[in-house]
Amino acid sequence: MRRTRRTPGRCVMARVRICPTCRGENALAAIRCVQCGVSIAQVSPTEAASPMSESPTACASCPHCEATLPPDSAACPYCGESLRAGPHIVITWPWGAKTLDQELIVGRDPKDSPLADRLAGYSNISRRHARLRPTAEGLWVEDLGSTNGVLVNETRLTPRQPFLLAESGSLRLAKDFVVEIKWCEP
Repeated sequence: MRRTRRTPGRCVMARVRICPTCRGENALAAIRCVQCGVSIAQVSPTEAASPMSESPTACASCPHCEATLPPDSAACPYCGESLRAGPHIVITWPWGAKTLDQELIVGRDPKDSPLADRLAGYSNISRRHARLRPTAEGLWVEDLGSTNGVLVNETRLTPRQPFLLAESGSLRLAKDFVVEIKWCEP
């Protein structure tokens, strides 16, 4: 995603999907147009001026895409990310605890996962096993089509269907690989 810096007096651009039917602007993560319901999953993202960029009173910007935000926004209208501060998520791996503050791919592929070196000895963990994405609502956990699956609190996830873990729990990636997820208030 291309980011632009906010500069006083300059228009802020955000990445959006423009509906080919109604020309409505939609969040980058949207798969259907919020105005008319047409599928926009295959529509290429484009840049559009933020609706508040001309306002002299607009001063808040999205920490994810840097677009100027309307007052009192709970979520960015362009990237769809929540703007509420949520609890810190701490994951206790076999090698120690670490705060998770950004998306993480768990697996043995060094191109995709920063944990690949530590997971090299676990042959029952796939190269791209799971995606962990912290948000203000909780931790989104997704099985990326792994061979041995992903279990949240001992319940197997459906592959490629994200699951929201909204409280502390456990994550099993293999028979011998379990991590604990804990919530800590900011």
